[in-house]
Amino acid sequence: MNIFDERIKKLQAKMHDDGLKAYIIPATDPHLSEYCADHYLAERLYFCSFRGTDGTLLVTLDNYYIYTDGRYWVEAEKELAGTDGILVYDGKPNVPSLQEYVKQNNLYPLGLDSSLFSINQLRKFYIDDNHPIKHVSYRYLVENLPPLPADKIWEVKPELLSTTRGERVSKILEYVKSHHAENLILTSLDDIAYVLGYRGSDISATPIFYSYLYIENNGLLHLFINREKLPSDFSKEVDIIVHNYDDLISFIDKRANIPTLIDPNKTNSHIISHLNKKVYATSPAYLFKAIKGDVEIKNTIKVHILDGIAVLKLMKYIDDNIKTGDLDEYKCAEFVDNARKEHPLCYDVSFETIAAVDENAAMMHYAPSKISSAKVTANNQLLLVDSGGQYYGGTTDITRTFILNDNPAKEVIHDYTLTLKAQINLSRQIFIEKSTGHTIDIASREIMWREGLDYKCGTGHGVGYMNCVHEGPIGFRYYDSPDRDDKAMLVPGHIITIEPGVYKTDKYGIRLENELLVEKAFETSDGQFYKFKTITYCPYVRKAIDVNMLTDEELEWLNGYNSLVYETLSPHITDEELKDYLKEQTAEIKR
Repeated sequence: MNIFDERIKKLQAKMHDDGLKAYIIPATDPHLSEYCADHYLAERLYFCSFRGTDGTLLVTLDNYYIYTDGRYWVEAEKELAGTDGILVYDGKPNVPSLQEYVKQNNLYPLGLDSSLFSINQLRKFYIDDNHPIKHVSYRYLVENLPPLPADKIWEVKPELLSTTRGERVSKILEYVKSHHAENLILTSLDDIAYVLGYRGSDISATPIFYSYLYIENNGLLHLFINREKLPSDFSKEVDIIVHNYDDLISFIDKRANIPTLIDPNKTNSHIISHLNKKVYATSPAYLFKAIKGDVEIKNTIKVHILDGIAVLKLMKYIDDNIKTGDLDEYKCAEFVDNARKEHPLCYDVSFETIAAVDENAAMMHYAPSKISSAKVTANNQLLLVDSGGQYYGGTTDITRTFILNDNPAKEVIHDYTLTLKAQINLSRQIFIEKSTGHTIDIASREIMWREGLDYKCGTGHGVGYMNCVHEGPIGFRYYDSPDRDDKAMLVPGHIITIEPGVYKTDKYGIRLENELLVEKAFETSDGQFYKFKTITYCPYVRKAIDVNMLTDEELEWLNGYNSLVYETLSPHITDEELKDYLKEQTAEIKR
């Protein structure tokens, strides 16, 4: 028996002793973070061989199941092999959701740690009081449980922000008052970082820190945090009262009867259970931080120039070394990471770099390791590299798929060009005010649907500012996803990715990703119209483009983009060889 099945057996025995029929382990923390510190992720990784960061484990007395969406299916199939773990293809037609499965199979009493679920998530498991849900955690069974991080937080320089903290808090309190509440609890780490104007390093590649924030209607802020994390000069923050991280519950118990605004999707149910006068509304910090001001936009464009040059260097590095036999996935990931960090404005990556060759690229969230990394040679078809950086002035996310073979297969060229068409079609859209990413997602996806293809993920996501690389409340998607709050109206100041792809199991994956800024286009008697401005600057692979598949409008867009890339990057490149390479890659493409 393998180690994971052994651990599950011990867990099932404990569940039996405690009178539970099932136990759920999500991959999150009490702040309901998309990515979380190892302290919280460790429980799911301890009991299940699937390494993906997005997946929920359901343990019954007889079996255990991992629920994950289409981005991880290929990876999960491989990593669960040899164990008794059962993959549930979450989101696939006719596959019951986790909540439906629990109800259909009467898996009550159901055990879970209620601090890891929002009230809305918890309600989906509830039938009636005869089907009990018990608050329980078996995290204590995890051997060598990592401690919570204790690194210092740091202040964002005022010149990097469009607003002061006082201005942000005042606007938030206006929103709170308009919803007939007095005070506000913020538990989402990216919201807290935005309001305070501080950043940290508690979660890998994400500059946020474990804390809670309670805002009183007089503008006084109560910060709950490990005091060791505070910088020596934090005492200057006279509007902030510091409390111990674990004291939030006792604090709100004394204020339980004050009308308090909480976001039911972002606040865990354990906290909510301690409030008597709850006012449910979307977090104002969540809404406001997604709309970048002039300073944030200017800086984000600036760092995208640095980012584009880093990926251009990778592009040339691959071309120069592909026939040496010395390349592998990890080296390519390491190269682009280092190329970013050569500039003093880049202080980290924005997520673990994906560098995946051929069939590995069919796994949307595959990432190589130093120990296990496939060779990258001219005998391969392609290398997909999805990477990004955290800069003093913005957060980036870009994907380019590089063609490795001098004579790429017609199928590869076709699918690469199809992906490019899907990206261009959405990038060129004009859309009316009140449109959402769900409204116009089809502009990209229908290019794939015409050929019976579909990528099992959204077409794009919002991007933070020196914050989470995945940021709501916007995104491109044709369906509602219970775990994705991305249906807000697109407005000027939103920054969003467009990243369609073609993924063919055991063959290859192709993805192209740019970031775009929402801007005003024009206004008519029928209303205000918006458009996208592409702010990612990096060439595509010319030999992968079948120009005969492009319409005249698409070809015009492509040549316009190439000119933009050259004009934007070339003044910042001092290496003449690299500049010449850029000129070759952005030259006009003709039929």
